[in-house]
Amino acid sequence: MDIARQIEGIILFIGIPSLEYFELLPLPKLLVLVLVAGYCGYQLWKDTEFGGGLFRKSGNHQISKTILLRTVVIAPALTGLVWVLPDLNLFSFPIERPWLWMIVMVLYPLLSALPQEFIYRTFFFNRYKEIFTLPHSDIIYSAAAFSFLHIVYDNWWAVGLSFLAGLLFGITYKRTESLYWVALEHIIYGWLVFTLGLGPYFFEAF
Repeated sequence: MDIARQIEGIILFIGIPSLEYFELLPLPKLLVLVLVAGYCGYQLWKDTEFGGGLFRKSGNHQISKTILLRTVVIAPALTGLVWVLPDLNLFSFPIERPWLWMIVMVLYPLLSALPQEFIYRTFFFNRYKEIFTLPHSDIIYSAAAFSFLHIVYDNWWAVGLSFLAGLLFGITYKRTESLYWVALEHIIYGWLVFTLGLGPYFFEAF
């Protein structure tokens, strides 16, 4: 991989989250995310080796079954986490701030989950595939970068849970090579996080 692409990766996945963490970027986080997604889209558009398949839905039955089974396991696990953590209250967001909760439910898929998956799965897996020489290293690197992004929320729960989620998203993308499926899975988990009460760890409005 050429040196320019290495520098690009350092800037995108380490530099920009670090600048946001230290509040050195005078722009809202979501705007930065959309701008980075636009840059990534431009680079993939120029890449003649990129095969597309952004919203491919191949293997519908099997991958949808996998996501459903994961959700059945993850939903109770997140509920239990909210239940045991002393600074959280179950369903506090929809109960205490229903209008804001509804706005987040509507805007989160488009402004957060979709651009994140485009950057950290579609772009990352295709742009830096030359460095993924070890088995599953693409999934691990992607999850690590995705986890590091969440330092902007200044808590270890966001970083740790994002790493685990990033592993699942990476596995889904590796199986399907589809932005559709991985974004859908991200949206489902995001809705659970905000609805159940983990929002304070992932949403600066709290």
